[in-house]
Amino acid sequence: MKRTLFILVFSFVSLSSVGIARAEDPFVYISFEQKSVKLRSEVFWNTITPKALTLNVRSNCFHGSVVATMSSLRNPAGGKITQDRVFVKTSSTGGFVPLVKPVAISSPVYGPHNIVVDFMVKGNGPYDNAGQYYGTLVFTVMPAV
Repeated sequence: MKRTLFILVFSFVSLSSVGIARAEDPFVYISFEQKSVKLRSEVFWNTITPKALTLNVRSNCFHGSVVATMSSLRNPAGGKITQDRVFVKTSSTGGFVPLVKPVAISSPVYGPHNIVVDFMVKGNGPYDNAGQYYGTLVFTVMPAV
């Protein structure tokens, strides 16, 4: 009899803890509608693309900054635009910041919010080949400190 009672109590406690753990699992999810970001550059000018990308951050917990990194942009003809010529600006950056190293584009925050990202590309005169360039833009949610 004691053995059966122990098993029943243990099973009840295990089921209760699983239910509580699921209700409190923290999550952070980033989405955006755009599949690509269309930036342009003039030959001798800095070209700004306002509101090029809006990140929808959904969260049920406090999380650290969202950080942006980017690869160099390349085109099939061998042209290259390096990260030091691509800049981002959000309400948290205090102006345009080059993507040479990871850039915090938001502050640590609790719960859902949106991040509007503006881009600027510096023209490199006649040294830039005309055409479409491709690269990878990565957003990482840092842990809360």
